[in-house]
Parts: sequence; C-alpha cells; structure tokens
Amino acid sequence: MKLLFRFIAPVFSLLLFASGAAAQKSIPEPSGFLVNDYAGMLSRQQVVDLGRKLSDYADSTSTQIVIVTEKSLEGEDAFDYSYRLARNWGIGTKENDNGILIYVSKEDRAIRIQTAYGAEGFLPDAMAKRIIDNIIVPNFRRGLFYEGLDEATSAIIALSSGEYVNDGKKDNGGSGAALIFVLLVVVFFLVLMWIIKRRGGGGDGGYYRGGRYDMGDPRHRRGGGGWIFFPGPGGSGGATDRGGDGWGGFGGGDFGGFGGGDFGGGGAGGDW
Repeated sequence: MKLLFRFIAPVFSLLLFASGAAAQKSIPEPSGFLVNDYAGMLSRQQVVDLGRKLSDYADSTSTQIVIVTEKSLEGEDAFDYSYRLARNWGIGTKENDNGILIYVSKEDRAIRIQTAYGAEGFLPDAMAKRIIDNIIVPNFRRGLFYEGLDEATSAIIALSSGEYVNDGKKDNGGSGAALIFVLLVVVFFLVLMWIIKRRGGGGDGGYYRGGRYDMGDPRHRRGGGGWIFFPGPGGSGGATDRGGDGWGGFGGGDFGGFGGGDFGGGGAGGDW
C-alpha cells in the first residue's frame, strides 16, 4: 500500500500542477502603449488623452504608469494575473524599478494596482488601496471609467511629487507657505507705495511726470485681469485600434518601450 502511495502521489501532484498551469490566463504581448483598453471601456479620444498624459509623465520622470483593461480574468485570481502581467511586461526601468500597473477586468468588476519596488516609496499599499476605494470605485460605479482612471493617475503623479496626502488634499504645510508668500507680496507693495508716495508727493496723473511715476486718481486706473493659466507642453500619443490582434479596444500613449522593471507584489485591489 505504501509503495502504491509513493507511486501515485507524485503523479497526482504533477496532474494538479499541469491543470493549474493550463488554467492560467494567457498574457498579451507588450503593446508598446501605456494605455491598453482591450475591454473597450474608453472612447478613442479618452485613450488619446490618457496616453498623452502618461507619456509626458514617463518622459519627464522615467516612471511608467500603465493602464490595462480586459474583458475577463477567465477564472484566474485578479492579483495573481495582474502581478504576472506587470512582471512579464517589465513595466518601469530596470535601473529604478519604477513601474505601476492599473489593471481592470470589466466582467469581473475587479481593479488591481501593482507597484514595482522603486515606486513603493511614494505609493505604498495603503495609499494604493485608498486610491482604488476613494477614486476609482466611486467613479466606476457611476459608469465613469475615464474619470476614475484619469483621477487615479493624477493622484499617483501628485504622490510622486509629494503633493498628494490622504484623500487627495495637499498638506496643510503647503497652505501655510502660500499664506506667507501672499503676506510678503502685500508687504512688498505697501512698502513700494510708501516709497513712491515719499518720492513723488502725490498728484493726479498716471504717467511719468517730473521724473517720477504718479499713481494718479484711482478712478483712472485700469482694472486688473483674472488668473492666467499656462498650459504645459503637449505630448505624443495617438490611439491605435487593437481589434485586429484578437484583444480588442484601443492603445494610446506611445513611448520608448518598457525597461524591465521588477515587481514584488506591492499594491492593492478592489471591486466595484
């Protein structure tokens, strides 16, 4: 009986391993895009916009944030599959291991964030979970897939520069610094007006007169303008139809390719 068991046990283990390997979902080849909407959850323009944003970020920081949506996990665990996908693609650079994968399975309603070693410093597991629960899930439940992914990537980008704290609000220290700056500006202009008044002695002009600038009658001054926003530089990244390769959807955010980043299982998950 023992002899029979010794023979059957290895065979049974081998069969279990083979069945487990056969059940694994196949991983698509790296597409060369940062946004890979295989599930067709985004419009073409949304893929372009997200791709351009992530491409610009990758160009300026070398940190690669990759989005992958698929129709189904085909029975595989969401964490295991997204981890294999992130490692197989080698998201991030080999030198810095600074890759991040946001994975979405449409039919399973599963969301996973996989974080490479080098990105765990600014995106720890607890913060990845908060981004999923507080940003992605509420938007996805309302059918706002683009908004969820756009806001989530913005939060991650802000985190990497130290601007994102807790629920997306900037640290109070930043507000204090801004208040000090405003006070300094006010003091500067008050001193400047005091100097002009002492040198000029008043007047009703509004132009250079007698070697001094006269502030003139307030009623003749021009009104001030509003805030001026300077847009950042545009990035590359169109949308390419991926329907021909059997995966469907679009890819956007063309870039130089993945650099062999490594993942250790950091990140978080959630469902909507």
